[in-house]
Amino acid sequence: MPHDHIQLAQAPNGELGPRCHNCGVRLTFGNAMVVDKYYMCWEHYVEATGADTSTEVAQADERFWMKQE
Repeated sequence: MPHDHIQLAQAPNGELGPRCHNCGVRLTFGNAMVVDKYYMCWEHYVEATGADTSTEVAQADERFWMKQE
């Protein structure tokens, strides 16, 4: 089979998903990152590719909906 190298795991709710190739943590297909032919968790994806998120989260003392006009 072409996908015999992928370990699958079942979540408590019955959902099937892959395991991280490096650490074995159970993932869903929605949150698994693919590198070559393997599924990886986010931490190992960053380690393998060097890619990281480009989103910067700013800390604000006052949210836009709290502003007094």
